[in-house]
Amino acid sequence: MPPNSLPSDLVVAHTNDYSTACRLRDDGYEPIECAFGQYGSVLGRFALDHHGTESHREGVALRACRDLFGACRKDRRFVVTGTPDADAVLAIVALAGLVPKSALTETFYRLVDRQDVDPIGFDLFEVSGGPELAWFNQRPELHPTEAGFRRALADMVHLLTDGVPNAELDRTLASDRNRRKRAIEGIIGLYGWSGVRQTPPGNPELSPLRRGVDVLAASAAVLVVQSTVWGFDVWYRLAPVVVSYAQRQAKVTVGCPDKQTAELLFGPGGLMAVWPQLGIGWGGRESVGGSPRGVRLALANTEDTARRVLAYLAERGVRGGVSFSQPH
Repeated sequence: MPPNSLPSDLVVAHTNDYSTACRLRDDGYEPIECAFGQYGSVLGRFALDHHGTESHREGVALRACRDLFGACRKDRRFVVTGTPDADAVLAIVALAGLVPKSALTETFYRLVDRQDVDPIGFDLFEVSGGPELAWFNQRPELHPTEAGFRRALADMVHLLTDGVPNAELDRTLASDRNRRKRAIEGIIGLYGWSGVRQTPPGNPELSPLRRGVDVLAASAAVLVVQSTVWGFDVWYRLAPVVVSYAQRQAKVTVGCPDKQTAELLFGPGGLMAVWPQLGIGWGGRESVGGSPRGVRLALANTEDTARRVLAYLAERGVRGGVSFSQPH
């Protein structure tokens, strides 16, 4: 489905500026995942964000599909920021009523929610609806722009109404295997708790996931990567904290595999305590976030961010995954 086949009254304004998002919200646009780090989230009448101080809320696609189908059908104006991920895109599809409600199965929108808030520890190709979601995640031209969002919306509508042919799903699986390989190739450095550089194993996929209490036995603390693909499901097998550099978007992401792991390492609130240490505009949820919207960083910023994260862990007295303030 080409983007120009979407309804003519559907408007998706993309901005990296907090004040612009506020102005559009005040003009009647509904903000979808409009989080701007320490500037906060721009919320509309449905409060559709779950980042930063709004992380206590359920995911936007889950709420939109379950509770708010067609709520914006009479005024299809939205303001967004960042990349058109499945969570935000599916929320807009539901709010704007771009497909029949029967096309939004609970299995699929709950899968989109899980893959957005807790993507580690399960394989999309082994769950119902997973291959189709993986197909969407691999779509080209899903750039952080208005055009990118319209492309993503058209692809999501196509997925929900027409389905994805088996031949395309087969290609998606082959592409995912290549993604994992490229994720491994993107590894730059592996660092222990004291900052000493370590040698990554030959095949990270043979290592266990580093999450929860498992980090107590981990020898490595932070993995630094540069990659053109999403690879956290591979990278978290090497360290409980990953600092990644997305070259195309020139942005840095810091993540832990889940909230429990993040809070074990960084204390209550997980990475929420780290964002102010990294600078104005950094932000996200307890377990993942990154550099300010619209600010292009260099690869060198990734190593610098990793050093700051390691310094923060050292200040907390964390060594080998164990805080000295905790009982042994």
